[in-house]
Amino acid sequence: MATQVSSPTTPIPQVFPPGRDTLPGLNGLTLLVRDARELYRFRAVLANLVAQDLRTRYQRSLLGFLWTLLNPILMMVTLSLVFTHLFKFSDGGTDYALYLFSGMVPWGLLVGTIFESSTCIISNEGLIRKIYIPKLIFPISRLVLNTTMLTLSMTALFLLMVPLGARFTPSLLMVPIAIFIYAVFTLGLGLIAATVNTFYRDFGHLLTVILQAWYFATPIVYPISALPEEIAWRFWLNPAYPFIRMFHVTIYEGHWPSWMLFLSTAGIASVALGIGYVTFKSYEDKLVFRL
Repeated sequence: MATQVSSPTTPIPQVFPPGRDTLPGLNGLTLLVRDARELYRFRAVLANLVAQDLRTRYQRSLLGFLWTLLNPILMMVTLSLVFTHLFKFSDGGTDYALYLFSGMVPWGLLVGTIFESSTCIISNEGLIRKIYIPKLIFPISRLVLNTTMLTLSMTALFLLMVPLGARFTPSLLMVPIAIFIYAVFTLGLGLIAATVNTFYRDFGHLLTVILQAWYFATPIVYPISALPEEIAWRFWLNPAYPFIRMFHVTIYEGHWPSWMLFLSTAGIASVALGIGYVTFKSYEDKLVFRL
């Protein structure tokens, strides 16, 4: 009886990471652990993406990184001149400039991360098609970049605003925690934007309008105290308001945020990240076919 000899098989190029479809009963915790390990393995790629963008963002610019400071300064000066006399502040333009600073600079993290995340998969099409890289790295790199810019801008601008009345209070110790919670919230929205815009490119054009409307619907250029009390409570329906309120409390008012405000921001951030993560992971393997 002749024995059957098995012929050697030709290795198949790996397109997706191993184990994607061979892990029966994969639960959420296992998926999180696996993604965390992958992100740690590719941490050098993440660092290179952020460093490359930092180097090229203001390349051949005369002022370079100073534009990250000049843009919010010029915007705050313009808005201060226009709106100072429309709202009642205890110290006129000085207080209003500090109020703008504590809301406008953090808002830049939200807008920058969401808008850049919406195109991060599309703009890295060539890299995604060549080698396997966890696609989570691309929106996370946008978050890390904008958080770095926020931290540097906020530190420098705060020092510049000390002569205008900015105060060093113990509540400033809460700012790094507020930035972290705010970054978690922003990452969740960025993951949603990256998924939706990769499948539906019209969303990118609509996103500009959405962010602009959201900006004016959030008390950043105007205080909530300037509005009638019967409509002021509606701002708590705005998911971004508790985060901006936390920055106003810690920087502008110089107080520790209440436990209710802290827990509400932490809860909203957790829900946003959960929804964004589930949305992104549900369509992650299909993103490459929409490029």
